[in-house]
Amino acid sequence: MNLKRYYTAFNRYKRSKGFGIHSPFAFSFVLQVLRERCPYYAYDDISSRRKLALSLAADVARHTRIISLKNAKMLFRIVCYFNPRVMLQIGTSYGVSTTAMLDVDSRSKLVIYTGDNPHRDIYDKVTADYKGRISEAATADEAIAHYRAESQGDGVKFMVVNSVDSDMTRESVLRYAGEVLDGEGVVAMRNLSRDERMATLFNDLDSSLTHGMTFTNGRIAVIVGYRHLPRQSFSLWF
Repeated sequence: MNLKRYYTAFNRYKRSKGFGIHSPFAFSFVLQVLRERCPYYAYDDISSRRKLALSLAADVARHTRIISLKNAKMLFRIVCYFNPRVMLQIGTSYGVSTTAMLDVDSRSKLVIYTGDNPHRDIYDKVTADYKGRISEAATADEAIAHYRAESQGDGVKFMVVNSVDSDMTRESVLRYAGEVLDGEGVVAMRNLSRDERMATLFNDLDSSLTHGMTFTNGRIAVIVGYRHLPRQSFSLWF
């Protein structure tokens, strides 16, 4: 995988600048969302909560795998672009990604299955101000059922997958992510290079997609299931 990324680095770099991207949607999404450099209104809050998570984690974890500030801001921009009323999240650690998504709109809500989270105490403190907008579920299937009911009649369906804690969770997520994409929804995925389950989950979704586009840098992926988009996959730097 690393060798392949080395050989494709130049082409990925060019596409990340917009060269060779003929779709107006893809061109706009890459340059104005994934690689946008202008400041947004919530960036200071996102940075503050990440610093809080880092401070709290310093006493309990030697190597903290908290989402980078760059990626937290990008996740915020992605949600801002699609602007879902309700979101579904599978897996979390410190809660920084959760709150970054909810920063888009004070009226938005999120359904979450936290999974096997060893940093639950830190997650609770980071997300404390958002508790009234977060609905937790005991299993992935329960979260999916709750989200399906909560988002009924909503515009775009938006699902973010940070991790899957078992093969059963993976299969449930795979089925529902396929349903979201078939219904012109959006699935964002993280930790592709760290978690084999996540990597194979993305590959399965990417290979089964019959319409829409995927955008990935090998670590994060965004799959857009719009039916009017031609079937294309973009490997990029972002």
